[in-house]
Amino acid sequence: MEKILVAIDTRHGAWAALSHACSLARRMDVELYVLLVNPPPGERKVSSGNVLESTVKKRLSLLLETAKAQGISINYFVTEGTYEDEVIQFVKHYRIGLLVFETKGSETRMTAKEATLLGTLRHRLRCKIEVVAANKSGPNPESLRSG
Repeated sequence: MEKILVAIDTRHGAWAALSHACSLARRMDVELYVLLVNPPPGERKVSSGNVLESTVKKRLSLLLETAKAQGISINYFVTEGTYEDEVIQFVKHYRIGLLVFETKGSETRMTAKEATLLGTLRHRLRCKIEVVAANKSGPNPESLRSG
């Protein structure tokens, strides 16, 4: 595995996943890819969505600067579309070896939407997928293999 990806939806963030991926990239001396996925124009909320997206982008910028200062090789990309489609396309195009995926709970307590998305990603990708829980309860991280 030479490349790790953390995909971040501007509506949710994925801070635990990014932190975990930075630790892995530093320990393993591999490239870290960060993909920021903006929703399609039809799904954007005009006022509150713009503030949230701006906050996510600012926080992400600071975290990326910190990681680079620690010697982590980071490649940062921004795209627009559905999270699922953009992640699948990116993983295949850049030949990502590990996708770090964040849930609000643990694998056994994720939302139905997260479970469906994770199932789709497992089915359509050949890379490893590591699930990281955003909160402190439950196992963190839970390593999963797909493909």
